[in-house]
Amino acid sequence: MTTLPPSSPTPATAQLSRAQHVVAEPVLVRHIAQEVSRRNGNAAALCRGLGFGLPDLERIDFRVSFAQTSRVILRAERMLGQDDLGLRLGANFSLVSWGLCFVGVMACARPQQALEFAFDFQPSTGRFLRLHKQTVQGQFIATAEPEFDTEDGVTQFLVHHTFAAVTRLCRFVIAPWYGPKRVELRSATPADARVHEAAFGCPVRFGCRMNRVVFDLIDHPIATADPSVAAMCRHALELQRSGVGAPSELEAAIVRALRVDLRSPPTMAAIAASINLSERTLRRRLLESGLSYAALLDQERMRRALDLLHGGELTLGLVAEASGFADARSLRRAIKRWTGHTPTHFRSHG
Repeated sequence: MTTLPPSSPTPATAQLSRAQHVVAEPVLVRHIAQEVSRRNGNAAALCRGLGFGLPDLERIDFRVSFAQTSRVILRAERMLGQDDLGLRLGANFSLVSWGLCFVGVMACARPQQALEFAFDFQPSTGRFLRLHKQTVQGQFIATAEPEFDTEDGVTQFLVHHTFAAVTRLCRFVIAPWYGPKRVELRSATPADARVHEAAFGCPVRFGCRMNRVVFDLIDHPIATADPSVAAMCRHALELQRSGVGAPSELEAAIVRALRVDLRSPPTMAAIAASINLSERTLRRRLLESGLSYAALLDQERMRRALDLLHGGELTLGLVAEASGFADARSLRRAIKRWTGHTPTHFRSHG
């Protein structure tokens, strides 16, 4: 019997898979939730059925996917009835929410370096747009294109937010009077363009072929410059941006649920209910992704047990209890299966 090779994923399927990888810091989702809450909206509804809740947005290790973020954007626009939400949030975002990117921009020596750093690493929308930079005749030009096929409203939100946020950053880091020379947007001309002109402080053109923002490059030293800090920030952000091994939304949701208490892990039915799926649908999606609940649970128990063993502080019995094993004997067998060595050998050489 002839066995057919597995079919290669189509470009559309591959893009959908990438859109569901949780690789982005939740800076933008957190900002949207804060705005909805500030305006007396139900911020918790933004996250409903997406596999996470508002408390997750405050966790240092938490990440979101493009698919999750785009759904939050569309829900927020419907809840607030505001088409220019991306622009308004970008023009008023908290500078420190950009974290290491903000520090790196402040450490740059000149405006061109600061602009390049901002467009290279800004965490709000950088994972979801393709941002191209070029310098032509004393001008810095940045072009933004969608990374994924999506609704026009999502792309408009992301582009407007990015351009407005970088403008705000420039006015703070470089000089209050410094901003773009012109902005070109693909979106249609709004009924009132004054909010755009106020955000950018320059002429704004609509219905253009591309989304572009243009800055004049000036020889203006940045007062907070520190080349060593800028280089360190760039190196750290490049490592972070690689996103190697990023899990899918589904895998991330299950792992978060398992990590709450490995001694009494939630059932498949409980996890499915927490992300608004039936247990049958969850099992099917896991199978389609080449994953299994048992394998993910085993992986998390291995991670917890080996971390505790490496620390060397706890007895084998306490490690077994903390990582969800019935007893030390069961843990010994698992460690041998995972590493090929005994717990004693692992503690000495792991």
